[in-house]
Amino acid sequence: MSQSGTSASGPTRTEHLATWSANLQFKDIPQDVVQKTKDFFLDWLGCAIAGRHHPAVAAIAQFAKQMGPSNGKSEIIDGSLNFSTSPAFASLVNGASSHVVEQDDLHNRSIMHPATVIYPAALAVAQEVGATGEEFIAACVVGYEVGCRVGEYLGKSHYERFHSTATGGVIGVAAATAHLLKLDATKTLSAIGTAGTQAAGLWQFLLDATHSKQVHTGKACFDGIFAAYTARDGLLGPRDILEGPRAMGIALVPGDTKPEAIDQNLGSDWAIVSSSFKWHASCRHTHPSVDALLSLMKKNDVHFDDIDSIVTRTYQAALNVLGLSGSGETVHQSKFSMGFVLAIAAKKGQAMITDFTEDDLTDSSLREFQKRVSMELDEEIDSKFPEKWQGTVIVTCKSGEKFTESVEFAKGDPELPLTKDEIERKARALATYGGFTDTARVNQLIERSWNLERETNLNGFTF
Repeated sequence: MSQSGTSASGPTRTEHLATWSANLQFKDIPQDVVQKTKDFFLDWLGCAIAGRHHPAVAAIAQFAKQMGPSNGKSEIIDGSLNFSTSPAFASLVNGASSHVVEQDDLHNRSIMHPATVIYPAALAVAQEVGATGEEFIAACVVGYEVGCRVGEYLGKSHYERFHSTATGGVIGVAAATAHLLKLDATKTLSAIGTAGTQAAGLWQFLLDATHSKQVHTGKACFDGIFAAYTARDGLLGPRDILEGPRAMGIALVPGDTKPEAIDQNLGSDWAIVSSSFKWHASCRHTHPSVDALLSLMKKNDVHFDDIDSIVTRTYQAALNVLGLSGSGETVHQSKFSMGFVLAIAAKKGQAMITDFTEDDLTDSSLREFQKRVSMELDEEIDSKFPEKWQGTVIVTCKSGEKFTESVEFAKGDPELPLTKDEIERKARALATYGGFTDTARVNQLIERSWNLERETNLNGFTF
């Protein structure tokens, strides 16, 4: 066996994945996978418009106007920007916008938010090449599969240093784009290789509340599209960018990789089916604790003013990420503070998109509550991560009473999925948050999303 886990004469796992990706057709995709692709598309569309006013998005949109063509076929989701451009620049803006409000999806095992890179890139390319809804869905399924498998291969020790949505995401984008360009397996492999050699995304931004998170997703879209288009035109990428002796696994993972994740159970273990919706508008690492706290308060008739302290027992990755944001000085950064998120949930009974405001940042009751929340590592919970994102909260009341609640699955997980009605309500709330109040137009886009496979073209998904 070679270092890449195959015989010297046989294909690498990455070659196997590329071949499968290039050959997948819509007719091969089970109906439940098609439905999930539509569910997450609508969910992503809402997130994209909700984030449109963020300063990072404004800066990136201005860059796209200056640097990209102004007469391309690919649309910016925010119709008020009033320009179309090339796939690379449209997805740069749309990918950034959809990663602002912290409600885009999550694939648990890979610790990735695939929707925020796969959909903006695939939609922009589909608009340029005139793809049908079926072709778009197939490309998105490929993007999820490849990106999430790369993220799972790199694993949680990689996630300690790198934002996996960026590093795995760029490869998923390359594969999705290659599929829409109808590249063969050899050129798809080149696209994957070129994408991987560009993979990046560091956590430093959490320490000072800057905008790199939006750069990560926008550039994953841009760079993945670059990788596929140049592969189409003859640019050669590394053949074994994942497991080679100078490849991503060796260079970017301080611990163990999971090589079998790259190509095992292709066509039966679908990444999009095992992805989760985000119900709360905060970092996904807070969600198990939010669900546990809300359940505990309801069961035991505990109120915000009754609580003296909270201990959350969680996994190491949550401690690593949530420990970087300090007290949370901006609305976005506050969503990465366990204490502040639980304060919001306890006081408001939820942690939805409209529950995190500028006024909340100066609310002394929330800030005092935040200081009385602590996090602890739970070895048993950690041993199950990232396959399961679990949490336990221990609440001590001012009366001296103590209550404990644990959750195995968070709302939105595949085991507790959102209903069709909840997905629609969330999309409408996100559109309203983004300042878009044309109810008839929102309803039209929702209806198109539910019938995506019947679309003859992908133009007009703008607010």
